[in-house]
Amino acid sequence: MGTTSSSSSSTSTPGFNGSSTYATQLQSEITRAVSIASLPMTQLQNEEGTLTSQQTELQTIGNDFQSIQTALGTIDSAASASLAPSVSNGTVLSADVSTGALAGTYSVDVTNLGAQTNTISNSTLPTVADPSSGNISTSSAFTLTVNGTNYSLSPVSNNLNSLVSAINASGANVQATVVNVGGSTSPNYELSVQGTQYAPTTIQLNDGTQNLLTSLSAGAYVQYQVNGQPATPATSTSRTLDISTGLTVTAQTTGTASVTVAQSATGVENAISSFVTAYNAAVDEVTKNRGQNGGALAGQSVLDGLSNTLSSLANYNSTSSGSVTNLTDIGISFDQNGHLQFDASTFESAASTSLNNVMSFVGSVSGNTGFLGAASTALTNVTDPTTGLIVSETNSLGTSITNLQTQISADQTYVNNLQSSITAQMATADAAIATLQSQDSQITAMFTAEQDNALSIANG
Repeated sequence: MGTTSSSSSSTSTPGFNGSSTYATQLQSEITRAVSIASLPMTQLQNEEGTLTSQQTELQTIGNDFQSIQTALGTIDSAASASLAPSVSNGTVLSADVSTGALAGTYSVDVTNLGAQTNTISNSTLPTVADPSSGNISTSSAFTLTVNGTNYSLSPVSNNLNSLVSAINASGANVQATVVNVGGSTSPNYELSVQGTQYAPTTIQLNDGTQNLLTSLSAGAYVQYQVNGQPATPATSTSRTLDISTGLTVTAQTTGTASVTVAQSATGVENAISSFVTAYNAAVDEVTKNRGQNGGALAGQSVLDGLSNTLSSLANYNSTSSGSVTNLTDIGISFDQNGHLQFDASTFESAASTSLNNVMSFVGSVSGNTGFLGAASTALTNVTDPTTGLIVSETNSLGTSITNLQTQISADQTYVNNLQSSITAQMATADAAIATLQSQDSQITAMFTAEQDNALSIANG
C-alpha cells in the first residue's frame, strides 16, 4: 500500500521597510491581506493532514488484518501436518514425522546401538606439552586414509592444533580432537581421531615416513528390525533410522519400542492461540477509531466493512462437521469487550471426542473448506494488495491528497503573487506619503522661518 506525503506549503510576509511614518500601518495591512488570502489554503492543508492520518491508520489496521491471515496460515499448516508420533518406551528411541508420513503402528527392535571407530596417537611419538607449539611429527604434509580413501593434508602451522584443524577440514567422515592423557600437572596432549559414522571404519594418518595412529576400539553398525523384518537385522551407519516414509526414529539404547503415528490436534491448538491474539489486536485497533473521541478514521464507513469482516470470522457456522458447528464448540468464545477467548480444555475435549469433526470444521485454506477457507476468503477481501478494502481505501485517500496538494500549490502561488503585488503597491504608497511628508516639513519650516523674521522686524 502506497502513502502520500503531506505537503508543507507555508506563507511568510517579508519585512516592509517603508520610510514614511505610516510604514508600520502599511505593513499591518499587507499581513492582514495575506492572512485572509491564505485561509482557504490553510483549510486545505488541515484537510490534507486529516487524510494523511487516515491513510496511516488504515495501514496499521491492514497490518493487523494481515497478522490474522498469517495466523490462519499457521493453523492450516498445523492441520495439514496433524500426524504425530508417540513412543511406548522413550528410553529406547525417539520419533519424528515429516511430509509423507502415514498413520500406523511400528515395532522397532534395536539390537545393536553401534559404535564409532576410535584411534589415538602412537605411544612411540613425541610428547606434546603444548598443542599450540608442539606436534607429534615434524612433517609439513600428511595423508589421512579413511576406508581406503586418501586425503592430503597441509596444516597451516607445525603444531598439533593445526593438524587437528586440517583433519577436520578434509571432508572425511572423521572428527579429530586434542586430548590430554597426562593430567593437569604433567600435561601430555595426543591426537584422537574418531569416525563420525557407526561403522567399522578404518582410520590411519601417515606423515610420509610412518603411521601415527593406534586403534583404540573398532566401530560397529547400528542394527535394527521393524515389525520383525528383515530376518537378519538391517544395518545403519547412523542412529537416526528411516523406518517408513516420513517417519524417522533415533535409537537411544538397545531394546524394543512401539511407534504409533496418528492424527493429533496439538499443533492446531497452539496455532489457534496465535489466531485469537491477532484477532483481538485487530478488534482493538478498529474500536479505537469509534466514538466521539475516536481516532483518525472516526465516522468513516470503512470501519463498518472491517468490523463486518471480523464478525464474520467469529460467527462462522458449519453444517457439515458433525457435532462441531461453531467456534464455541472448539473453545473460542466472545468476552464482554468483544475479544475472543480460547479455552484449551474445551478444544482438547472436542478433539478427544471426535478429532475428525474438529479437523473437518477447521478445514483448509488451500482447499477453501471449513472455517479456514471461509475466514481466508473474508480476509482476502480486506488484505488483497490489488483489490482489497484496505488498499482501495488507501489509494482513494492518496488520490484525494494528491488533488489537495495540487490545489494547495495553486493557492500558494496565488498568495505569493498577491503578497508581491500588495507589497509593491504599499511601497509606492509609502514613497508618495514620504514625499508629501517631506514637502510638508519643508513648507512648515519656511512658514516658521517667515514668522520668526516678521517678529524680529516688529520687535526691532
